[in-house]
Amino acid sequence: MRDPDRASTAPGLRPDSPPSLGAAVFGRSSDVRQLSVVLFVGFFLLVAGLEVVRVSSRWGFTYDGAVNGILSQLGVTGPAAVLVAAATAANVLAAAVVLRLAGAPAFRSLSELALAGFAAAVILDSATLFLLGSVGLFGWPELLLLHAAIAVAWFAGRKSRPLLTGPVRAHVSRPAAWWPLALAIWAGPLIVQLGSPAVPFLDVLPNHVAPVEHVRVFGSFATLTTSPSPIYGPSRLMLGYVGLLGQLTTITNLDAVLAEAAFALPLTVLMALAVRGLAARLFGGSAGFWVLLTFPLTFTFVRIPDARGTVVVFPLAAWALIRIAEELRPRTSAWPKAKPANEVPTGSPPARPNTSRPKPARPNTSRPKPAQPKPTRPNTAGPPEFRPDLSLALAFGGAFLMHPLVGLVTFTAAGGALVLYPSRLARTLIPALGAGAVVAVPEVLTIAGVAAPAWIGLVCVGAGVAVAFGLALVVSSVAGRVSPRPALPARWHAVLVAGAIVALLAIARSRLVPPNDPASEVLTDFPRILGLCLLGALLASVRPNRGWILLGCGIGAGVAAWAASGLVGYSGLTQQAIHYEVPKAMEYWIPVMLAIGAAGGLAALLRPRRLGILRPIAIGAFLVVSVFPMTDQIGIGPLVISGSPVVAPLVTSVRIGEHRAAESVGLALREAEQGYWTTATSGQEYPDPRLIIDVPRQEVVDELRAEERAGRLGPSTKVLNIASSFQQWVSVPVGVFTGAMETSISLQPEVSIHTDGGRLLGFGDLERELAAGYGYVVLEPTQLPSDVLVDARARVVAAGFREIWSNSQATIFARP
Repeated sequence: MRDPDRASTAPGLRPDSPPSLGAAVFGRSSDVRQLSVVLFVGFFLLVAGLEVVRVSSRWGFTYDGAVNGILSQLGVTGPAAVLVAAATAANVLAAAVVLRLAGAPAFRSLSELALAGFAAAVILDSATLFLLGSVGLFGWPELLLLHAAIAVAWFAGRKSRPLLTGPVRAHVSRPAAWWPLALAIWAGPLIVQLGSPAVPFLDVLPNHVAPVEHVRVFGSFATLTTSPSPIYGPSRLMLGYVGLLGQLTTITNLDAVLAEAAFALPLTVLMALAVRGLAARLFGGSAGFWVLLTFPLTFTFVRIPDARGTVVVFPLAAWALIRIAEELRPRTSAWPKAKPANEVPTGSPPARPNTSRPKPARPNTSRPKPAQPKPTRPNTAGPPEFRPDLSLALAFGGAFLMHPLVGLVTFTAAGGALVLYPSRLARTLIPALGAGAVVAVPEVLTIAGVAAPAWIGLVCVGAGVAVAFGLALVVSSVAGRVSPRPALPARWHAVLVAGAIVALLAIARSRLVPPNDPASEVLTDFPRILGLCLLGALLASVRPNRGWILLGCGIGAGVAAWAASGLVGYSGLTQQAIHYEVPKAMEYWIPVMLAIGAAGGLAALLRPRRLGILRPIAIGAFLVVSVFPMTDQIGIGPLVISGSPVVAPLVTSVRIGEHRAAESVGLALREAEQGYWTTATSGQEYPDPRLIIDVPRQEVVDELRAEERAGRLGPSTKVLNIASSFQQWVSVPVGVFTGAMETSISLQPEVSIHTDGGRLLGFGDLERELAAGYGYVVLEPTQLPSDVLVDARARVVAAGFREIWSNSQATIFARP
């Protein structure tokens, strides 16, 4: 199908002729030029919207302040971004090479290589962590040696197993006027990254940064439940994240708190490739562009600079859905049909009649040859049927290791597609789902708190690959003997998916109280992408296609998870955590699915050429409500517009809801100017708005790191931190900044769904803990009552610890 938004060739102009300057900027055809003008104006609409955000009383910023904020940190954040981006590229490339060596077909494009390689990288990094981390050898020399071995293997087989099917050709399919708006919006995460020497979100520190720093410092990951920070327990530990970021952090030798902030650069590129590829595969190339404008409305886009698991998992989930969509595409024969002898090629002149006298035929005196059957041409359309799709299997397993809830929803979406299209998907999906389930076993053990040796994870990865090949052989054998059942019409598939979503929403609303159910929350927080998605589905209902049906499986899987959480009770911490974590994860998943559907809706709306001038008008209306933050009274210089609000008011929370483009970019500029670690953004006043910790706390960290470098504080050495509070803005976050195994004694012990780590204890447990084999004690006197402080110090000394260092923030004791 023709993409109506691509620049078309004007009459009389050869397709390969160089375009004029006007055609390169605005396109050649009138319909493309109209859209180009609207999108180019949209960039200036974004600038005007930024002015509204700039003068906001709550989210205001200054351009000079944002620039100065970035420049003040650029000496640290700039090189870190380059190092992490280079390490990520090398990591993805190495994983793609391994895929090719394992028999995967050559990649058709760089984006396909990046997404498939990223899926394989998560598993390979995790497997390396399980193997080398279990013996304390997960260091940069070992990782460099591994990369070198892969490079040698690729060099030896580069001719027989090339990475790409053909040469890379740069091709821009849309006029230049289309890109300033999209590039300006997608610059938001990079603005935050350049101004953030520490990953900008508070709950990322204990459950993401701390285990990665442990791996970087010690090269060790002894058990699957290695969790240095006491705030979060193993249930929040994501093994795929630790493997991936642990590899990048170790090989660049950057502190984890900096490396994870710098990962925002490659993650932004991966997210753009993922959503663009999925939208294009489901709804055509036009949707692949529009999703660059609909996805930034989601909360997930705003959280890219956090590099959290719920965001990093999306390229994996998107690649899995892309591969399923490719399997559902109409299949064409590997060999073209022979043309009839009398067929005249289109555009050729008519054949002249043959008026020449035919020559007399010579008698055939040779002995006739026996007739031989014509050789059949082999089908070279793909790999042998018994070969599994390893990139898909690794995407499923990696998604679960990266974030179990989002990974489980990805499994569910794929299962729904398998139920609808068993004959088309069985040979591909059954081996991939089976292998992914086996690879996911280590994460299940971690969530359950089973402190299994890390090498168990390697066994599961190897078993998963073996299961993929075994199931592929079994399914191929069975499928060859079973005649496929007639497929239902697409209309019935669409009805089944829509009915399932409605039924699941009804179940959720019967168990959950509005507005905490998915129907109310999505309608309230994401009205624009929801409306566009419904519009696209309505336009496609006349002629349903598999793209909308597969997207419906993704949306239905998210609603199913939300509805299932309502069926769980509230009696224990685990059940309470389910009620909190599942809806939170679905607030990432469902809006992304809706944003992709919104891109499909825009593509469907613009497809009919008969709409004429209504096409740019529709895009202009979309840009107004998705880019510009209109309030009751707007002041832009001397111009003041007052009256009833046309659109919802300026976003009041950075944590949830639809973020219009001017709001998300404006908030990025504000964070670049002021830093994330302020009361307005983080909710708490940290000692330093950019570095998290101030100079006295940094001195404590430096002293503990000196003990680590000296080999006295090892991966299994426990550190007891005694302070007035365990909160990271009060006490020194030892586990986050040193990777040491930390336990907290404070005046505010807590066991809740947010802190179910089992190591946030009170002073009543001090005597027992001092006798439990700790190597170091950090005593922080600030805000501790004098009698409590004197008693704690006396108990520490009586337990055999001696003071080795002290400053205004803390005193460090060590066991002789």
